[in-house]
Amino acid sequence: MRRFVTVLVLLLLVLAPGAGVSAHQLDAARALAGATHWLLTQQRPDGGFAGFSGESDPGITVDAVLALAAAGMNPAQVRQEGGRSTIEYLESVAASYAERPGGAAKLVLAAIASGQNPRSFGGVDLVRRLEQAFDPATGLYDQQLFSNAYVLLALSAAGVRVPDAAIGGILERQAADGSWAWDGSTTPGAGDSNTTALVVQALAALGHADHPAVQRALQYLRSVQASDGSFAYQPADTLVGDANSTALAIQALLAAGEEPQSATWRYALDALARFANPSGALRWRDDAADDNLFATVQGIPALARQPFPLRSTVRPLLVARAPLATEEPGCRLFPETDQSLCGPFLETWEQLGGLPNFGYPLTRAYYDPALGLVVQYTERARFELHRLPDGSELVLLGRLGAESAPSAPQEAFAPAEPKTSADCVYFAETQHNLCAGFRAYWEHFGGLSAFGYPLSEEFVENGMVVQYFERARFEWHPGVWPERFDVLLTRLGAEIVEEGS
Repeated sequence: MRRFVTVLVLLLLVLAPGAGVSAHQLDAARALAGATHWLLTQQRPDGGFAGFSGESDPGITVDAVLALAAAGMNPAQVRQEGGRSTIEYLESVAASYAERPGGAAKLVLAAIASGQNPRSFGGVDLVRRLEQAFDPATGLYDQQLFSNAYVLLALSAAGVRVPDAAIGGILERQAADGSWAWDGSTTPGAGDSNTTALVVQALAALGHADHPAVQRALQYLRSVQASDGSFAYQPADTLVGDANSTALAIQALLAAGEEPQSATWRYALDALARFANPSGALRWRDDAADDNLFATVQGIPALARQPFPLRSTVRPLLVARAPLATEEPGCRLFPETDQSLCGPFLETWEQLGGLPNFGYPLTRAYYDPALGLVVQYTERARFELHRLPDGSELVLLGRLGAESAPSAPQEAFAPAEPKTSADCVYFAETQHNLCAGFRAYWEHFGGLSAFGYPLSEEFVENGMVVQYFERARFEWHPGVWPERFDVLLTRLGAEIVEEGS
């Protein structure tokens, strides 16, 4: 959809570069947008993403596939110009990478997240390989618990029943402090947050989110959470969080039914968002400030609020529509919809007319990959966060009136001549008139920055007098609201949210 920016956008809220270091959902959405945009620039012509060797690596490429799918992008369609897709690369290396259970499991997760068949991926039946890897003597598919957890996640995603012995194999290796260690050791101090978080996701995926072992694991994760909300790899006198551990812990919390973006969990999503560099990439830790591909691909699913396994490419609007009745600093919670407006979106909502013009929020702020923007829907509008070349940000209202206008040619949308009536004003920019009550509402309650230019004349649509504007559709309801010239605005945002759901 073509987008127009007029001089009146200067009336909207402009944020200085670096603004937004606060504690609310908009920061996580910003970080997700930046990380996803940066990740797309890292793909190699062969479709893969580079590992520590500098060459395309199937492990990090699977992580990139899961990140893209979590952000709402179909990995099978992601490719550099003239290059191969991520899925084509993984299919080309499937036979060798799937030789070990951990590799086969990650390929299953990537295949399912991107809509591929894991029983015939690159010529390999990945699911069968996993089933054949089970060792009844140990209750494990892979002797490394981190990899074994991936296998359990993969089998859950593939709809394969996991034997009770496999659940027992995990439970019996939980340490007294509630942790799991990557090598299965129960020696005090051997456990780590990463393995623990992945095992929690696996147990939750298999229907054991309420198991006492999961509750003990959550207490362990609490013991490695730093005061700034980030998570460290292991307990220490001075906890230093890192992006990877924080991301995995957030996924575990979500899988277990906890809310990471709450005071109880020290607004962990905001802590993860604070690892974002100016490029959009995440850094591993504050004392290792370089852009880090591994931290970025692990951080994106958590920022998107997606625990593993992904059973398809995520639809961000569906996720954003889920109620989040959490009080966040810098936000206003609306109990009518259990959604909040935060930061610059809240300020713009208040400055340009509030409830009568925009209605209640229907989603949280989220990254929309189709638009490439952080957006939020209210009943009558879409708020969009645009980043300018100098790094500042600009809030614009989406052109919902233009997007919802009838596609078939109609006389009311044809260029019109100026009317001579004193209660009309003519806009040469779109060659349409604005008259009487519609003009009064437009001028008194927001004008160009809130509603845009008129795109049609007044006309009768479905038995009602209406007029389309770039960002709204006016309706005349005689006697309903005299104080506002009997004008109501169509719930265009609600229509999009309902249709997208």
